[in-house]
Amino acid sequence: MPVNRRLPLIVSFDAEGTLATHDFSIAVWQEVVPALYAESRGMEVGDAKKVVFAEYMRVGMQRKEWFEIDYWFERFGLGPSAPIIEAHRHRIEFYPEVVPVLERLQAECRLVVASSTPYEFLEPLLRNVAGYFTRMFSATSEFGAVKDPSFFRWMCSELRVEPCDIVHVGDSWKKDYLGALEAGMVSYYLDRSDLASAHLHDLNGLVAALGDGAGPS
Repeated sequence: MPVNRRLPLIVSFDAEGTLATHDFSIAVWQEVVPALYAESRGMEVGDAKKVVFAEYMRVGMQRKEWFEIDYWFERFGLGPSAPIIEAHRHRIEFYPEVVPVLERLQAECRLVVASSTPYEFLEPLLRNVAGYFTRMFSATSEFGAVKDPSFFRWMCSELRVEPCDIVHVGDSWKKDYLGALEAGMVSYYLDRSDLASAHLHDLNGLVAALGDGAGPS
């Protein structure tokens, strides 16, 4: 990427759905946890899934506990989560353009991660690309809440930059796009389907947009 004075000081990335696919998360939350629950209770896995999924929905995505693997392992009495997470890291996949994009942007910008995922899950998930980032922020671990404008403003204070110095990209319209935008950042909504309203369909589009020095239209 050629040097461009209009490039941001920092580019911030969501984790799941932006850098890594959802395969690892789906495997742990929808397969492994119900299987462990079934084993611990002497139940059929199908019946265990009904119980586990109902408990997930009772908590809901707007609460930070939704994202906390240790909370669920404790709630279900499944023992420590770390060995289970490590045993299933082979399910982690990154989107094909992620590493080339990180390599290109790293030469010109500081890169960070801004995720609602707690560190217990986030660090194993991104271990293979951690070297590209100067810092990883977990809203639930460090801020005690899911991503919202106040989290992004706090992140700016931690990085000692103004919000306008950061570009954030993620696949949640509310938590990533609107949250960062309301905090004063430039933000991009990533949807890897063909949804017409999305600013980006992959991270190559982010490289192109930053090279043009333009925000989303």
